[in-house]
Amino acid sequence: MKNHFFTIEGDKESGRYIVIEWQNGNSKNLFEIEGRLKGGLKEARQMIGEYLLKNGHSLDKTIWHQCIKPGRKNNPSHEWTIDEYLMGVPLKH
Repeated sequence: MKNHFFTIEGDKESGRYIVIEWQNGNSKNLFEIEGRLKGGLKEARQMIGEYLLKNGHSLDKTIWHQCIKPGRKNNPSHEWTIDEYLMGVPLKH
């Protein structure tokens, strides 16, 4: 299990997204986005990047996150750099 990661819970149908930070098995709700039928997931990712940068992480550090959509069986997980979080989308390699 990862010691430090994030989950983004929500979907574009509701426009509601909740960003949760997990550290050593403990969770903390960081942000809640309401009414974003478009761009909410990207905004949530950017908020994670801003939060990590503000807390002293370098742009090339990688952090894992999982997008959890209500009712979906398999929720994807990703490992992105802080730079990718700030853009809200992964870099093409």
